[in-house]
Amino acid sequence: MINIVSSKKLDLILPNTNKALKEVLKGATLDELKSISKGKDLKSVMDSILKQSSIDNSSDKALLNLVKNNPTLKNLGDVSTTIKDLLNTIKSDKNPLPVEKVLKEFLVDIKDLKDTPIKQKFENSGVFLESRIKDLKSPQVELKSLLNSLENVLKKSEYSSSKTVLNDIKELLNRHMSKELPAQTNDKNIAQHKMLISAKELEVVASKVKNILSELKSAQKFADPLQKPLVENIVKSLEHLSSPKLLNAQDFKYTRIKDNLQQLFSITSKSIDTDAKGVFDALQKIFSTLKSIEQNTSNPKMILDDFIAKDLPKDIKSLTQNLKEVLLKNDPIFSKATLNIIDKLEQLSTPAKLNPQQNVKELLSNDLKSVLLQANEDISKSNHPNKTELLKHIDKLALQIDNFQLVSHLSNASSLYLPFSWDAMQEGKIEMKKSDDDRFYCDIDLKLKDYGELKFKLTLYEKNQLNLHVYTTSKEFQAIVKENLPELRSAIIDANVTPREIRIFEPKDTNATSAYNEFSDNLATGFEVKA
Repeated sequence: MINIVSSKKLDLILPNTNKALKEVLKGATLDELKSISKGKDLKSVMDSILKQSSIDNSSDKALLNLVKNNPTLKNLGDVSTTIKDLLNTIKSDKNPLPVEKVLKEFLVDIKDLKDTPIKQKFENSGVFLESRIKDLKSPQVELKSLLNSLENVLKKSEYSSSKTVLNDIKELLNRHMSKELPAQTNDKNIAQHKMLISAKELEVVASKVKNILSELKSAQKFADPLQKPLVENIVKSLEHLSSPKLLNAQDFKYTRIKDNLQQLFSITSKSIDTDAKGVFDALQKIFSTLKSIEQNTSNPKMILDDFIAKDLPKDIKSLTQNLKEVLLKNDPIFSKATLNIIDKLEQLSTPAKLNPQQNVKELLSNDLKSVLLQANEDISKSNHPNKTELLKHIDKLALQIDNFQLVSHLSNASSLYLPFSWDAMQEGKIEMKKSDDDRFYCDIDLKLKDYGELKFKLTLYEKNQLNLHVYTTSKEFQAIVKENLPELRSAIIDANVTPREIRIFEPKDTNATSAYNEFSDNLATGFEVKA
């Protein structure tokens, strides 16, 4: 079985646990080893690296250079291709292996990405396995924390149902969850978790959580239309769409602004909130102005000019500000904080979900690296006819994942492969960083069959401002980007993000015109940045 060990992230670069580092050190020359350590043997080199890395990252750059120039690691190929090779080898035998199901579910086709939680794919990629185990909280600790948070929120509520829910929370906390539980689920306290809540108590606790959820959901049904989460989303969208940066001929989205206003009009007309009349009157005034604009012209440029000339951005800003004040008056039981807690409690409303061992088991059964380690162990002991071929593919896949882990650690970023199948792609990877001043950076490197090597460099700053630089030598791909630029800008705006700059460069210009080189000194250490 796989041993679960709670350890610091430096354990990820031990040569006996990271195949990529082992490969680098094996192929390094004496001069190269001297550049990262004064040690003369593998053990002293590793001791030196670990001690130095805990103090500063001076040796990380030298080691990263060795990793990126290692012949074996440079020619590993794409992860999705290795997964396909492994699947084909498994399929060639009549006896299916447990790992086959996980691999099939993991390697989703790019056409189906819209229906796939891509964040979950990154989390289960294997790159974050050790840090996820280290950070894994006991579900019972999480439940107790959520109930305490909900209790604090509902104490301010004047809604009649809140008192009932509060009493149920207090009874559950005092009777079944008064013990102080260990915060982490690691190898030393998993056994202790068995003693904290018996199987019988888990049934009772889960039942009481379901009852609390039922009471909260019943209360939500009586929320005024203006208290629904949709209103907050509309307010954010209107603020974004009517911001000065989007009031230009290229980005102005009159139809979307009007649709949002119509949604608000419909919601407000059904509201019995005392503040609804003021909002309703403001909306009627805005619609009257919009009608007069539409009667005069259908030309988009003229509509924008009239929209600005008649102070509609100012009117919409005033409207959204009033709505924000209305939302602040909402009873806490209808707040976004309560809805978020409800969503999280849903995940902890069964005995299985409250069992710490089940929590760990679920993580290990869904993480690709964990599944590969178990498959390697099982196949090694088996008499499988394709044993040698299977172990070769598993070893290569594990090496690829370890390589991404090592690069992530040494480059202070999250370096990931693209967890999906795409026939047009030969290779693909993504790297994400965050700076101390809350700027986010993302590099996407692709090698496509038809267009060669492509690089996308994205910078997100001021919460929703985006710079996008595209690097390619393919004239055909450059033409495709230019042709679809309006659609791309529109999609970015629809996501409530402002495309401040979208530019195309030749790869030779990468260093000189990086989308974020000027901020590189502020980049924070980021291996444990969550996908």
